[in-house]
Amino acid sequence: MKQPRAFKISMAAALSAALFATVLPANPALATAPASAVSVPQAQVLAVDSALQIAAKKIQRNPSKDDVFVNKKYPLSPVKYAPKTVAVKGTNVRLRSSAAKAYTKMVKAAAKDGVKIRAVSGYRSYNRQAELFNYYSRIYGKSYASRISAVPGTSEHQTGLAIDVGNANGACGLQACFANTPVGKWVGKNAHKYGFIMRYQKGQESVTGYAYEPWHFRYLGTSLAKSVKNSGAKSLEAYYGVSGKKSDSAPKKSKGTAQTTANLNMRTGAGTGNRVLLTIPRGKTVQLTGSKKSGWYQVRYSSKTGWVSGKYLKNVSMPSAPKKDTKKSTPQKNTSNAKSAKTTANLNMRTGAGTSNRIVLTIPQGKKVAIRGAKKSGWYPVKYAGKNGWVSGTYLSSFSSSGTAPKTTKPKTSKSSSKKTIANLNMRTGVGTSKRVILTIPKGKTVTVRGAKKSGWYPVKYAGKNGWVSGKYLR
Repeated sequence: MKQPRAFKISMAAALSAALFATVLPANPALATAPASAVSVPQAQVLAVDSALQIAAKKIQRNPSKDDVFVNKKYPLSPVKYAPKTVAVKGTNVRLRSSAAKAYTKMVKAAAKDGVKIRAVSGYRSYNRQAELFNYYSRIYGKSYASRISAVPGTSEHQTGLAIDVGNANGACGLQACFANTPVGKWVGKNAHKYGFIMRYQKGQESVTGYAYEPWHFRYLGTSLAKSVKNSGAKSLEAYYGVSGKKSDSAPKKSKGTAQTTANLNMRTGAGTGNRVLLTIPRGKTVQLTGSKKSGWYQVRYSSKTGWVSGKYLKNVSMPSAPKKDTKKSTPQKNTSNAKSAKTTANLNMRTGAGTSNRIVLTIPQGKKVAIRGAKKSGWYPVKYAGKNGWVSGTYLSSFSSSGTAPKTTKPKTSKSSSKKTIANLNMRTGVGTSKRVILTIPKGKTVTVRGAKKSGWYPVKYAGKNGWVSGKYLR
């Protein structure tokens, strides 16, 4: 499932900008054209210094702009919008020119740090997005598909400003474990410097509508990307105040009060580089949450929670920091005796313990799997949907204990036999010539038959690899 210009506003313009209010359609899903900001006169506000300077931002709905906002409730308009794109240097991935240039710069910077970023997916047309969404709907059902894929017309990929990235060796490709790989760690820390933000962060599905995607980055331009990063907002929805929540971190109770000594801007984060939520009039009382950072206080006023400069507060009544909880953490349940567990992410089941083994199927997040034996190098042998394979224990939780240790003996299989190849024979990942070739077995070699024939093909093992070969070339 991704620049605005830096605001250079004169004092007079800054005062005028403070009076703007962003007006969005009552039902954004039905909007047929980009909504624009409407100017609504209010009482004039006096800017005291940089901490009070207004730099009001509006939600951009023009799809041709780098900072266009699009999600499930704010679709593109026109819905089949198609941008001009260019190929990212050295790849077949396409992006808008501005995003492609920024991405190339980011790749070069990462390379200097010894990190090699791989472009996996970029621009997708309306029709291509429709194909993907329909495919996932058939496989997983529409409800689950909407968590991992966008309805056409609501995808950031359609803007040409979103890119999926990965490791050069393909490790943890489009999986949650990508966040812990060298590339995942580097982009998570540095992407905003080049105008990109991680769009779908962990724990934000109720806000963004999508599952955690540490590989999906959205280009906004360096100014806005840095502002979002510095604000501490965990989603673009939260940054713009359209997350559907009063505040991502609004406290239930006040932990003190203070009074403003000037008309004071409340911002999304601690610092003047963050977006203005509202201006608190001089002499008003604000509720303190208890958080303070670099001379700024987190406060609550008029049902909004944000940050204000402590320079313009008086009568600050702040309680002392609460004592840290000294309770011992609950020890993790011993998983060695577990009979089942739940997946914490969309999890690939493979033919063996390790990412180099073939993928059997992908188990959706939150599904229960049966554990068939002992853990091996951090991987568990499991059964799901009638299939047996191995999954990484990193993405399993809610282990249920059987009370007795599981048997570590291998499950019984049908009696194996052996056959010889009568020609150089391709071993494939499945039944049929359309399946990927794993390796080519030389003529006259002996292979181990692992099970029953299917449509004229045999499941075999050769040179430590498992796959399928045509029975026409065995004897």
